[in-house]
Amino acid sequence: MALKLLNIIQRYPPALGGSELYFQKLSEFLASKGHDISAWTSTADNLESFWLNRHPMLSCGEEFINSVKVRRFKLFHIPMQRLIFKLISRIPIRPLQCLTFSHNPIMPGMLELASRCDEKFDAVHAGCFPYAFPIHSGMKLAKNKKIPFLLTPFLHLGNLDDPRNRIRKGYTHPALMSLAHQADAIFAQTEFEAQTLEDLGIPHEKIHLQGMGVELETCTKGAPEIARKLWSIPQHEIIVGHLANLSWDKGSTDLLLAMEILWRKGIGAKLVLAGPAMPSFEKLFQAFPFKDQVIRTGPLSTQEKQNFFAAIDIFALPSRSDSFGIVLLEAWANRKPCVVYKAGGPGSLVKHQSDGIVVPCDNIESLANALENLIEDKKLSERLGLAGHGRIAREFLWEQKLQVFENVLKSLT
Repeated sequence: MALKLLNIIQRYPPALGGSELYFQKLSEFLASKGHDISAWTSTADNLESFWLNRHPMLSCGEEFINSVKVRRFKLFHIPMQRLIFKLISRIPIRPLQCLTFSHNPIMPGMLELASRCDEKFDAVHAGCFPYAFPIHSGMKLAKNKKIPFLLTPFLHLGNLDDPRNRIRKGYTHPALMSLAHQADAIFAQTEFEAQTLEDLGIPHEKIHLQGMGVELETCTKGAPEIARKLWSIPQHEIIVGHLANLSWDKGSTDLLLAMEILWRKGIGAKLVLAGPAMPSFEKLFQAFPFKDQVIRTGPLSTQEKQNFFAAIDIFALPSRSDSFGIVLLEAWANRKPCVVYKAGGPGSLVKHQSDGIVVPCDNIESLANALENLIEDKKLSERLGLAGHGRIAREFLWEQKLQVFENVLKSLT
């Protein structure tokens, strides 16, 4: 039976991001199975567009992207927006907090349409935390129409050894959890996230373990020689790669400091950083003493990403704020070993000394030691990368993961 589903997400491709990619993959998968899929999102192209209007925006209105009807809503901006909304969001009224968190994409048009929408849907699916405004809009629409409300929160749980860490507290804020408690089904990316949701009072039967997948043709078969020539790095030199929104949250600043330790010891390797840069990264990089050892590529096209993963030797994602980490699967698809912090999804996903190295969160010395071991021990690097590659076909293909969602959707409608 064909169903009509509305997906709501803070950004949608061509905006870049893990949750954005997932919602696109899910929408197009369901459309290919004959379902009628719509997506509501913002006009933001990057995260800072949520609160700053000086950044480029995508166009308002509707368009069809690979059989998915995508509607982009105009963002609301006022001077000193983050400060004003931060103050308002301290009022302990949960719906008000959901609408006024300072990092929110504020879209009055989305909320207004959710309140009066005449279009019929069989279910609403929303994500992801901490962007509560679009999720609240989706929940409101679902409750008004008395249809199932599905949620993929992508909880970022921070340091797995510190249950009181700042990131976990932010992503499990009572206002966010009030949305989770109203969902008819919640999709978790790792067993640790599922257990955390259950510990927070979500009934076990509402939680569905899903996880992410990888599309091999979009991240493999790259040309390493093209990337290395572009970066002016000879074939014999070791490259440590990192692909993320460059920031403290994603561990980009920690990675710079870890590589600085190695460079001061005379260890030869280059660092290639791919992705847009956030202010927390730029502030550190301005005064960084080894800029000549760092290549910054900016955002990558599909072909450039293929070449990136083909050219690097080690992939590092010491992130504090990932619920899963699709880029780790892309690295494994290219037989590259991964180094991660024991934090969030990556800390649960990577198996220490089996398919990568997991180091204590916030420990830059340990991060440097892990990178040094892989740089100096080629056999170890190859063994870990090969083990990660072996997990892809068994555990991480999109078809397997997306089918989980469709099965739950059908069971609720």
